[in-house]
Amino acid sequence: MLRHAGISLCALAAAAGLAAACGLVNINNRCDLRPKTAQCTDFRNTNAAYEVTQRSLCATLGATGAGGTFTGGATCDTTGMLGGCRVTAADGTLQTNWYYLSDGYKTVDDAKKECDSSMSFVTPQ
Repeated sequence: MLRHAGISLCALAAAAGLAAACGLVNINNRCDLRPKTAQCTDFRNTNAAYEVTQRSLCATLGATGAGGTFTGGATCDTTGMLGGCRVTAADGTLQTNWYYLSDGYKTVDDAKKECDSSMSFVTPQ
C-alpha cells in the first residue's frame, strides 16, 4: 500500500463525511479458491477503490492454477470451514484467509498452522 505525506482530496472528503464520493464505501468481497484449493479469502469492510486490487489478486491466483473466483458483495461460505487467519490491512480492510475441511486440512490445528505472526486465528462466523 502506498503512503503519502500530503493530504489527498479523498482524505479531506472522508473527514467531511463525504466518503462515498471517493469510493470509500465499506463493502465485502471474496476470492474463492475452491474446489482447486481448500481456501477462500474474505475482504470485509473494504473500500471500492481497493476492490480493483482484490480482483487482480484473485485473477492472478486463478491463472496459477490455485483457483480464484472473485465475487463482489459476498463473503465466504461457512460450510466445512475450519477457521481462518485474519489481519487488518493498512486501509482498514479485514482480510481473513479461511481454510476448509479437505485432504490438506483435516483439523482446526492444520488451519491454524497457516497463520503467520501478524495474523490471528479466528473461528467461522
